[in-house]
Amino acid sequence: MTPPISIDGTDITGVTIDGTDVDEITVDGTPVFSAFPDLVFAASDDENVYALNRSDGSQFWANTGIQFPRTEIGVDENAIYVGGNELRAIDINDGSNIWSITGEFWPEGLAIDDTAVYAGASDDNLYAYNKNTGSQIWSFTKSDSFSSDVAIDDTAVYAGNNNHDVYAVDKNNGSELWSFTTGDFVQDGIAVDDSAVYAGSADNNLYAIDKNNGSQIWSFNVGDRITSNIVLDDTAVYAGTFPPSFGGKGVFAVDPDNGSQLWSFTPGNGRVQGIEIDDTAVYAGVNDSNIYAIDKNNGSQIWSFTTGSLVKSGIAVDDTAVYAGSEDDKIYALDKNNGSQIWSFTTGGDVEAGISLSL
Repeated sequence: MTPPISIDGTDITGVTIDGTDVDEITVDGTPVFSAFPDLVFAASDDENVYALNRSDGSQFWANTGIQFPRTEIGVDENAIYVGGNELRAIDINDGSNIWSITGEFWPEGLAIDDTAVYAGASDDNLYAYNKNTGSQIWSFTKSDSFSSDVAIDDTAVYAGNNNHDVYAVDKNNGSELWSFTTGDFVQDGIAVDDSAVYAGSADNNLYAIDKNNGSQIWSFNVGDRITSNIVLDDTAVYAGTFPPSFGGKGVFAVDPDNGSQLWSFTPGNGRVQGIEIDDTAVYAGVNDSNIYAIDKNNGSQIWSFTTGSLVKSGIAVDDTAVYAGSEDDKIYALDKNNGSQIWSFTTGGDVEAGISLSL
């Protein structure tokens, strides 16, 4: 699995010291040589989870047998975590299964911390599982599916479900800390910062909820339900909906202090699915088959890239590239500066789950 490594054009793959393969050399704790590449992780409806080399899109490994993966992909130093018809932990080095949990529960939202995987599921439960073993730590049960994203901080897990509520649950024991009732299903974005939980509801509102007691801070009517994840920085809350032709805002930014709109961007005729940000731009995948880069300051378009079908995956960003998947069965890496294609990798099915990067 190790890609070729060279110095001045000379292949040094398989360097050994006293017969032992050298995976990494460090100087004062800083890596100066590593046999492990930077990876992008994506899942496809061909029942594979892929690890691809970020530089050229070559396959590092594939893990097979997970059906309809739809969650975010959690990543740590040892494993990645993804949900579809099961919840699975996959070894980051070789793509082998570490553990899996099967049953009629279909994880829909996922988050990880140092000790646990938290997953909201279609069987009306929010779960915490031990990251190393997959053993259940606790479950939190309500009367309908937990179909939103899952967000966490040091003390709580936040998720929404189809009985219209957003819940804060104690990370240690799964007990309810508070609940907040919206006017309809809570099925998509959830995010948290130092003071608030932000959640979208099918009642067409984005809510800011005090994370200490569950009281409403503000609400912002977006004209249609939020269809994307929610991302935050110090200046704005960013999310996406259906476009204005369907009554929504497209991609929008609001002030986190008061919920006032800062700007909105109208993509083509499709709902916004995944978004991500860096210091200068918002990157959005839209069901008009495009990936957009949008100026964070004013909402103007920087560039767009057209794929062969609907863009429903998550979005990931590093220093040089934007990564996204499409229903044209491809995973794309695009130049952050101009949207030109760096590479694409063809899978055997739609790419609709989260996209994540190795640490």
